[in-house]
Amino acid sequence: MGGGAGSAGSPRELINRGTLAVVLVFTFLLSTITGVSSGMRAATERDVLRADGADRIVVSSLPSMTTRGNLNARKLNLIEAVAGVEQVVPDYPSSLRAPEGDSALPEFSLAVRSWGSYVPPPLTEGTVQGPLPPDAIVVPARSQGTDFTRYLGRTIRMSYTVASPDPRKPPRDEGADEKSAAEQEAAEQEGDAQEEGAQEEEAPAGGAPDETAPSSPPSFSETIELRVAATYDPRWHADGSDTAYVAPRTAAMLAAADTGQTPEALHGGSGAERVGVLVDEASDVNSVAARLREMGIGAFPLVEREKNLIRTVELWRYVALFGVLISAALLGASGVRRLTLGELDGRGVLGRAAGIGLVAGVLATGLGVLAALALRAPMEAFLGLRIQWFTLVPGGVRTTVSVLAPALAAVAGAAIGSMRKPRTG
Repeated sequence: MGGGAGSAGSPRELINRGTLAVVLVFTFLLSTITGVSSGMRAATERDVLRADGADRIVVSSLPSMTTRGNLNARKLNLIEAVAGVEQVVPDYPSSLRAPEGDSALPEFSLAVRSWGSYVPPPLTEGTVQGPLPPDAIVVPARSQGTDFTRYLGRTIRMSYTVASPDPRKPPRDEGADEKSAAEQEAAEQEGDAQEEGAQEEEAPAGGAPDETAPSSPPSFSETIELRVAATYDPRWHADGSDTAYVAPRTAAMLAAADTGQTPEALHGGSGAERVGVLVDEASDVNSVAARLREMGIGAFPLVEREKNLIRTVELWRYVALFGVLISAALLGASGVRRLTLGELDGRGVLGRAAGIGLVAGVLATGLGVLAALALRAPMEAFLGLRIQWFTLVPGGVRTTVSVLAPALAAVAGAAIGSMRKPRTG
C-alpha cells in the first residue's frame, strides 16, 4: 500500500510528458513572438513615425493598387489640388555606377530614388536641410565594400545609362498640337482611358512576340558630378539595399535618359513609378488617402504596412498565450488525476503544479528571447528597418506574463481537478 502510494506520487509519474512538451512549445512561441512584436514596434516608431511617416501617403502606379492610368504630370496636378495635400514628390527609379576605368573610385552600382518620396533614411553623417539640391546625393555609409563616408562633402563623378531614342516611334506632328480649348479639355477627361489602352496595345494579342519588330535601341554611358551631402545607416533599406537618393529633378533626368526620353516626355507619358504625398498637420492622413482613392489613385498611408504587420504578429501572440493557458491547465489537471486519495488531501498539490509551471515558463521564455535575438537579421532584411537588439527583449510586464502564465494556469487546472476528482477509494 505504502509503496504504491509513493510510486504514484513520484515527480516523473505526476507529469504528463506530452502535455508538458505542448506547454513548453506554446510558451516558447509566446516569448519569441512577444520579442519580435517589441522589436517591430520600436523600429517603426523610430524610423517611420518620428521621421514624419505618420503624415505621409504612398501612391503606387501599379494597377493592382487601384491606380487608373499613369502617374504623369496631369495626375500629379490632380493630387496637388486635393485638400490637405502639402507636398507631392514623384519617384523616378534609375541607377548610378562608378565610371569605367576611373581609378579614383572603387567599383559600385547604386539604385537611385527621389529624395522625399519616402521617409528620409536615418543619417549617420552630414545633413539635409529642406529639399535636396539637384547637384547633391545621399548614399549609404557603406555599400558593396565602399566606404562612402570618405567622400562626404566631396563631388564625385558617376556614370549613368543613356538609351538612344526609339526609332520605332513615329515623328511628332506639330500641327496636331494646335487644339482648341474644348479639345484639350476633352483630351484630359479621356486621359486615363487612353493611358490604359496604350498599355494594353504595347503587348501583342495572346502574348506572342512581334518577330518583325527591330531590336531595342543601343545605349551608351554618360557621367554626372554629384556632391555627397550625407550618408545614412545601410541597415535601413526600406527602398531596397544599395540605394542612393537624389533630387526629384535629377532622378527624372536619369530615368528619362535610361529610357531614351527627355524629362518632359517622361513627365507627360509614363510618369513616376511612385509618388510620396506629405499631408499637412491639420488634415487626417486616412481621409486624404480615401479622397485620392475615390479619384482612381491608389493611395495608402505609409505606415499602413507596418501597422498591419504588427497587428498580425499581435494576433499570433494572443493565439500562443491562449495555447499556454489551455495546455498548462491540462497539465495541472492531469497531475491531479494521477494522485491517490491520500495525496489529494495534502497541501502540496497546488504547490507542485505551480513549481512545474514556473520551471517550464522560465526555461521556455529564456529560449524564446534567444530565438527573437536570432531573428534580428531576417527581420531587418524583411522590414528594411533597423532593429536594435535590446528592443527584442520584451518589457517587464510581458516577460512576467510569459513566465508566470504556465504556473498560474497549471495551478488553476490542478485546483479544478482536485474539486472534480471522485472522493472514493
